[in-house]
Amino acid sequence: MLTTVICDDERPALDLLEKILTETDRVSVVGAYQSAEQAVARINQGGVDLAFFDVEMPGTNGIDAFSQLMVSPKPLLVFATAHPEYALDAFEVDAIDYLLKPLDPERVSKALDKADRLHRLTSSADAQEAAAPAEPGTLRVKDVGHVFFIPFEQVLWVEAAGDYSLVHTSEREYALRCTISALENDLPSEQFVRVHRSAIVQIAAVREVRVLPKGDAQISLSHGSVVKASRSYRDAIKRLVAAPK
Repeated sequence: MLTTVICDDERPALDLLEKILTETDRVSVVGAYQSAEQAVARINQGGVDLAFFDVEMPGTNGIDAFSQLMVSPKPLLVFATAHPEYALDAFEVDAIDYLLKPLDPERVSKALDKADRLHRLTSSADAQEAAAPAEPGTLRVKDVGHVFFIPFEQVLWVEAAGDYSLVHTSEREYALRCTISALENDLPSEQFVRVHRSAIVQIAAVREVRVLPKGDAQISLSHGSVVKASRSYRDAIKRLVAAPK
């Protein structure tokens, strides 16, 4: 079970979130706080896998609160709020999901599915502070006592997971203790493009770009992976559409 802290300044919303999470029997809520400062203090004690924060709260808001965490690695983060306009800021701090109120138990369950998967991968990864290539054209990944050397050509896409990046190949996923922004600097820009605050794709792996309403896009990759592109990265979407295959 994922050790979880939740924070919402409104008591009814806090109680509802705790009830939904408890009924899933997938998490252990070790702290429910109406104060962001109290939630941060508990998380900084360590041992927290997952955190749910409201965004707009008196005093320190949820986004600013998460930036104050001193523990490493930070827990996986989900925002639950009635304000969709904060979504962009939420993913700026590498939130893994963004839930809108009123909370839907099925939607919460999907967020837990992602948290479970990311926690499993990051828990199996050896601490690795940087993703510097072992040699030109490769990534060096330490995982459960093994060291893997992954050619750039085998990297289909990269997914943000808080303090980690998940490297997806056609065969498996690897976890690096390295933010997606840091990893972006190590990947050659002629081969990779960031299409979302939480995703980088290999240009040669793109098989289809489907532009959605409001400027977002759905990118289909070789081997069946589908990645969402944000309208904030419209230049990247245009680059993919124009890229020769």
